[in-house]
Amino acid sequence: MAIGAMGIPVLGVPVYQVQAIGPAGYGSTATAINGAGAVVGNYIAADGTSRAYLWQDGTVTTLALPAGAVQTWAAAISGAGQAGGFTDMVQTASGVVWDSAGNPVATRGSYIQGMNGNGDAAGMGIDANGVGYAFVTRNGTMTSLGQPGGGAWSSANAINSGGAAAGTAEAASGAFRAFLAAADGSVTLLAGQGGWNSYGMAISDTGAVAGHAQRADGRLQATVWSGQTATGLGTLGGANSYAYAINAAGQVAGYSDVNTEAGTAAFLYDNGTLYDLNTLLGANSEWQLLAAYGMNNSGQIVGRGLLNGLEQAFLLTPLGPAPQAMMSADTPGGGGVPEPSSIWLVGPPVLAYFALRTRHR
Repeated sequence: MAIGAMGIPVLGVPVYQVQAIGPAGYGSTATAINGAGAVVGNYIAADGTSRAYLWQDGTVTTLALPAGAVQTWAAAISGAGQAGGFTDMVQTASGVVWDSAGNPVATRGSYIQGMNGNGDAAGMGIDANGVGYAFVTRNGTMTSLGQPGGGAWSSANAINSGGAAAGTAEAASGAFRAFLAAADGSVTLLAGQGGWNSYGMAISDTGAVAGHAQRADGRLQATVWSGQTATGLGTLGGANSYAYAINAAGQVAGYSDVNTEAGTAAFLYDNGTLYDLNTLLGANSEWQLLAAYGMNNSGQIVGRGLLNGLEQAFLLTPLGPAPQAMMSADTPGGGGVPEPSSIWLVGPPVLAYFALRTRHR
């Protein structure tokens, strides 16, 4: 049952300081944060194109366009402040790594989706036949993970400090399956929750995988895998929920559909309870936190929200335990069917999947 709803003190759940980050511009979002609190994300420039940025110690750097590129997206950051992502390269995607000054320094695959503190990367490459395959880099060496699902497409979406990766692979049936790729190269498909599709989006340093899995009733639910044990995290009242980050303490961040005008709310899952992060900001906050996409081992969280009605990237920093009266919680479970906006997730093509992964919802 929901502890926070019962008036019993909840220890350890923090209240957060929230601050706007990212460059001036419409539609900014933050996608990843490293252990030092440096953040990468994306925003919409005045000409309508997408540009990636790095935020560090209050300074914003727009990541340079590689030669031939018109748009850029950042999805990952290393411990040294290198950013990883991809560019359109005039409608042909190319993975790119930027140094901590925002200059492109290397190319890896066609999409870089995750990085660890050591600078190892995870993502999707494209072979000579145009087929997408999951890859990881370890100590500068790129290794293909092949097609672990038996289908024609796979992507690695996150890599932890030990070199283990989490991702998603197409099965021979056309469904999508979450997978865990161990540092020794072995790949394991993860159990679902009764539905066709599951997606591995994040991995902790302890090897737990977070993402979302479809239930038998068709809805998607934020999920954590410990080995083959899949735990659904519930929702904040709406039909679906999605997990994008997990830290070494087992905290999970993501977002849930909600039955309000905002449509979604960022969540924190901690010690068995799902919290609406908007309830942990203190009184009179001007923010609506819509989605969380990254979290570090210090508990800092980044994502996308509305500040005075305008879309803006945010950074949350835990300050200390939250007073019980602020809590709003839900527990794993619930029901419902997919809303129209999320039904396409049942069997998305590759481009729709990457629209999900790069947080353009």
